[in-house]
Amino acid sequence: MMRVLVTGAFGNVGWSALVELLAQGHRVSAFDLRGRAARRAARRCGDRVEVLWGDLRNPVDLARAVANVDAVAHIAFVIPPESERRPEWAREINVTGTHNLIAAMRALPRPPRLIFTSSVSVAGPRGPEDEPPVTAAHPTKASDTYSAHKIETEEMVRESGLDWTILRLGGVLAVELPKRFHPMTFDIPEDQRIEVVHTRDVGLAVANAVSCDEALGRTLLIGGGESCRLRVGEMRTGFAELLGMPTFPASAFSRQPYYTDFMDTAEAQRLLRFQRHGFADYLQDLRPTVPRLYPIVMRRFGGLIMRQLLKRSPHHRTSLE
Repeated sequence: MMRVLVTGAFGNVGWSALVELLAQGHRVSAFDLRGRAARRAARRCGDRVEVLWGDLRNPVDLARAVANVDAVAHIAFVIPPESERRPEWAREINVTGTHNLIAAMRALPRPPRLIFTSSVSVAGPRGPEDEPPVTAAHPTKASDTYSAHKIETEEMVRESGLDWTILRLGGVLAVELPKRFHPMTFDIPEDQRIEVVHTRDVGLAVANAVSCDEALGRTLLIGGGESCRLRVGEMRTGFAELLGMPTFPASAFSRQPYYTDFMDTAEAQRLLRFQRHGFADYLQDLRPTVPRLYPIVMRRFGGLIMRQLLKRSPHHRTSLE
């Protein structure tokens, strides 16, 4: 049993990691910003988890959080679209926050090990001419604020002097419907290769990495494996069928390569044994979360709703000009 701190514990991946760490018998401390959703999640933990409200930008909060732990799973990070809308604010949390966390860990007499969740986005855009899969040795290339922050913070981790493991995640699938529609979905081409991974499998990978000595000093790719390798259009069709939605025309989507691809997960799977769910399993897990009236509403008003959403696609507008 280890004492483990999880940053961003009440987000998607953070929660999955927290649940798996508890299932494995670890003592878990949850570090997150105090907010309505986070407070609800904290109440679900009861007394099984030590909840530490704090801010990565505050060194005092972090010094308190890292005391007396054996490992830190650093998951807190501002992701798109917020990282692109507010890049300076995102940098304070993503880059400065990671710097503060590493400094707090290094100040301890016996620094804990660090598990850092990065992203396959650091490999840069991947087009049809690029041979899959992406490997851990692939050169990095920033293509937006988020990927630039991940590249910079990966380097911080490697140069920290700590015992570390970096997990580059594929397209993480949360078992809940998104609360809002993000126009950035139109920026991913229909034929873009993507390897998705169930959030619970990511949680298992993080939890197993915490106690895996062989993973120390390694950068590992965390994707769902063969059953999770898709074209983005296939993934969208799966969601549309589940929700009873019509599909967008191909003209709605960009044709510029995006930073997803199939991934070489063989070494990660050998060490961490985390791949348990395929994409079909994920859709089955998502089904119970769909409100009963949702498919009925979509059958009646789906065409109107989709036409309104289509107006938010800059690519569709351009194709009509």
